[in-house]
Amino acid sequence: MTHRSEPMMERRGRAAAKRLLMILVLLAAMTLGGDAWAQNPFTSTEFDPVFIGEQSEIEIGKNTDQELRKKYRISTDRRLNERINAIGQRLAARSARSNLKYKFTVIDDELVNAFAAPGGYIYITTGILKKLKNEDQIAGVLGHEIGHVVHKHSLKALQRQMLAQFGVQIMAAMLGDGGISGALLVKASEISTSLLLLKNSRENELQADAEGVRIMHAAGYNPRAMIDIQRMLLRESGGKNPPAIISTHPPSQERIDAIEQAIRNMR
Repeated sequence: MTHRSEPMMERRGRAAAKRLLMILVLLAAMTLGGDAWAQNPFTSTEFDPVFIGEQSEIEIGKNTDQELRKKYRISTDRRLNERINAIGQRLAARSARSNLKYKFTVIDDELVNAFAAPGGYIYITTGILKKLKNEDQIAGVLGHEIGHVVHKHSLKALQRQMLAQFGVQIMAAMLGDGGISGALLVKASEISTSLLLLKNSRENELQADAEGVRIMHAAGYNPRAMIDIQRMLLRESGGKNPPAIISTHPPSQERIDAIEQAIRNMR
């Protein structure tokens, strides 16, 4: 019996060592990030290892969703919600994380905005829907937000923030796929909610755009609609009251050029 238990112990030891190494790598990344990370947890997450398990991510997303529903008025327009969900699910089925149970929510607010929480929770406001001219453009916004979920941008920002606040010992509880305890889940959800409206880094935006182009093409939507959205936001960015989405997803000619290149790569 002793001989049988040794391989299991060795596997557990290797797994624990691997998790510790991942934490140390993240700590090093945070140290190298310097002041830029201190100002914006989304910055420089491109190479962060993800050590929060998928089950924990889903639980955090679910609780973040509950917090957001207290903060925002959710649209009761059944037909609108069904339309957005149909477009979103068609896109999500072609994403690199199609295993997640995506949930698309329309927020009844004049703010021009859209954002994504961990675990496949996507939000779009009635304000931005009024700016979009067709279904392809709606798909462009939703596809971009799905791209953030695929690359786990908000999850990486969350684990950086939690590691900074609570240290390695408490973060160890979030490793693996077994979910996390109640108190830690509440704290993680609070932090996750507070991070959603922070400005995304250049790398995050370009990654989300590229994934959005890919899944739009795969789902049968015209990915050039993403360029139309960027040009519209660029035009409005110079106004007295620029759309809220510009503060979190700043448009740029670089993004337009990168989207153009991604579309050419689809051919």
